[in-house]
This record gives sequence, structure tokens and C-alpha cells, in this order.
Amino acid sequence: MPECSNPVQCQLAKRVECTCACGGSNHSQLRRLLDNPETQAFAEEKLAELKKAQEVLKKAKRIERRQRRADAKKAQKE
Repeated sequence: MPECSNPVQCQLAKRVECTCACGGSNHSQLRRLLDNPETQAFAEEKLAELKKAQEVLKKAKRIERRQRRADAKKAQKE
């Protein structure tokens, strides 16, 4: 599965087009499962896992951004 820039939003989307990095391959997958009463419990479990994974990704991106800014400031002072 290609990486989404915002996996929860992409996989829960109701609109037709996808604007994230996955190019539509992950688009609305959980929404279809959540709308089906037979697969709703499974989809809720997957959603919880996805939210945890997104939180880790968000923290990693935040650290990377801070590091880039620190490096830019350091290079600017030199």
C-alpha cells in the first residue's frame, strides 16, 4: 500500500477524488467497510490501528521538521 500523507482522512473520505500521496489506491477503503454493517467491527479495529500509526508518523514528521529548521538556522549563522 502506498503511503498516504494523511491516511485517516484519505481512507475515511466520502468524496470521489483523492488529493493525497497514495494517488487514490487507499481512498475510501475504510469508509466502504464502515458503511457495511457486516464489516463495521473489523473497520473500527483497522481505524484504531490506523490512528495509532498516523500519530507515530505525525511525531516523526514533527521531529524531522524541527531538525531541518535547526540545521537551517545553524547554516545561516555560519
